[in-house]
Amino acid sequence: MEDKTLFIVIGVLMIVAWTLREGIRGLRSGAVEKTVKGSQTPRVIQRSAEPTTYWSYIGVYFGLSVGALLVGIWLVFIK
Repeated sequence: MEDKTLFIVIGVLMIVAWTLREGIRGLRSGAVEKTVKGSQTPRVIQRSAEPTTYWSYIGVYFGLSVGALLVGIWLVFIK
C-alpha cells in the first residue's frame, strides 16, 4: 500500500469512528452536546425537550459517517 493511500485510509477511518461514536453516544444518552462559540460549557440538546434538533444532529452524525466512508472507498478504489 502506498503512503498516500495509507493516509487516506487512516483519515477516513478516524472521521467515520468519531462521527459514529458521537451518534451512538447521543442515541444511548438521549442528549447531544453542541459547542457554542465563546462559551465555556457546551449546550446540551435533550431528546424530550427539542426532538427536531436532536434528531437532526443524530442524522447529521450518521450521514457524515456514511458519506465519509463512501468518499474513502471512492478515493482508494475508484479514483
